[in-house]
Amino acid sequence: MSGVLVVIPARYESTRLPGKALADLCGRPLVVRVAEVAARMETADEVIVATDDARIVAAVESAGHRAEMTGEHPTGSDRVAEVLSRHHAEIVLNLQGDEPLLDPADLDALVRTLRDDPEADMATLAHPFADGDEWRDPNVVKVLVGADGNAVWFSRAPVPGTHAGEAAPDAPWRLARRHVGVYAFRGASLRRFLNLPRTELERAEGLEQLRALEYGLRIQVAPAAGLPVGVDTPEDLERVREIWARRG
Repeated sequence: MSGVLVVIPARYESTRLPGKALADLCGRPLVVRVAEVAARMETADEVIVATDDARIVAAVESAGHRAEMTGEHPTGSDRVAEVLSRHHAEIVLNLQGDEPLLDPADLDALVRTLRDDPEADMATLAHPFADGDEWRDPNVVKVLVGADGNAVWFSRAPVPGTHAGEAAPDAPWRLARRHVGVYAFRGASLRRFLNLPRTELERAEGLEQLRALEYGLRIQVAPAAGLPVGVDTPEDLERVREIWARRG
């Protein structure tokens, strides 16, 4: 049994950017750049790219990283769970294959956050909003965090709202954090999560982490020092290429 297994779910098809996993990022495929991030973690014992596409397997293995073929799955979490069933790690990190700018130190902090709280089922990352523009963007996921460090709620809406009868904060976006979609699970918690039926709130927001909250799973939220940029669209890819080229 490995202590920490990092699984990078990657599929070739993508609605807004077909072939995204193999898109070139300054000389290497995007998914390989993400595997390089995971390989620099101090806490990771194994790093595996999980995919149902032989082209992705070939690209990852030719770059010196590990990949495993999986069956068809509705979500990345299901793909991660299939790999976990063959490896039985204590903690599994679900690292999306489109986050090449994540800081390995933030991922290590995420793992340590879960290890340090034996009552937590999961942990995820978030960072403060710089201003209200992203907070209002429905494509940006917000998380509200309680005093104990656990997630209270996730939403695409600009939460929290304000009450007309109370003194509203000057900037309510300062009370929310921008969610970074990477998760550390205890192995047993991931299996429990995927056996839970989907909920109406999850469907309404399109956020599967709401299912975890509705069924009482505890999600610790660790601060991300970096401000990663994910790749969902061609415009995102160009922006990430520019950032990557500037940092050398």
